[in-house]
Amino acid sequence: MDNRIPKSSIFQACMDRQSELINNFSGEIEEMEENMYNRDNTPSQTDRNEAAEQLTMLNEMKKELDFLKYEMQILRGIDIEKERNEVEMGSVVVTDKRTFFVCVSIEEVEAEGKKVFGLSTEAPIFAAMRGKTKGETFDMNGIKYDILDVY
Repeated sequence: MDNRIPKSSIFQACMDRQSELINNFSGEIEEMEENMYNRDNTPSQTDRNEAAEQLTMLNEMKKELDFLKYEMQILRGIDIEKERNEVEMGSVVVTDKRTFFVCVSIEEVEAEGKKVFGLSTEAPIFAAMRGKTKGETFDMNGIKYDILDVY
């Protein structure tokens, strides 16, 4: 297809989105830590309960940040120069419904003015399309997708 979105543009949009998520989570964690550890007074029982809840939330956010960083490493490991003819990690999959980039779960990004859905290999829809090639179809939740291109 001559109207392919350059994979380098899709990849850069995904990298930018992942970096943005990492930066946002890092900022939120930093702010939370400042609020938790910069108290000048002795906490009351209510404050202690609130602090425990905040600590739990902080730990969950740190786990999510670690996961986002792990996904960034996966992204960095994708060889975008490799031409792909079947749906696998690093493939751009153009269907009659939407365009996917098999990478990590980034959801929707914009590249060259077009929307692309960043798709994890853990997603059920990836399992439905894995190994398929241009011209094949797959079904997901009762919806039929026609694969128009894979690259």
